[in-house]
Amino acid sequence: MKKVITLGIASVLSALVLVGCGAAISPEAHTGETHNKHMTQEKIHKIIKKAGENNGWKMTEFKSNAIIAEKIDGDDSTSVTVTFNKGSFDIAPANSDLEDAINSALK
Repeated sequence: MKKVITLGIASVLSALVLVGCGAAISPEAHTGETHNKHMTQEKIHKIIKKAGENNGWKMTEFKSNAIIAEKIDGDDSTSVTVTFNKGSFDIAPANSDLEDAINSALK
């Protein structure tokens, strides 16, 4: 019986630690609209990739609906994931420079 109680307490504490850590590293994302819902996902993919590249971002294919964007300014580097569909895009963690570039390209 003592082993069962000890195991139960250990399980509860482990679950609390994992939940707490997961919440702490969850990046803030920002969602934008694609403005043009009649475009195909492939067209939106090309527009997002080109907008990032034109603004100094290295755009790396990740999935059919996601791109990894990286930018290095001197000793400072930034990396975000852009996911998208026909109606919207998400940037995680949020980056206003890339968001502005994508919004301008999608208009």
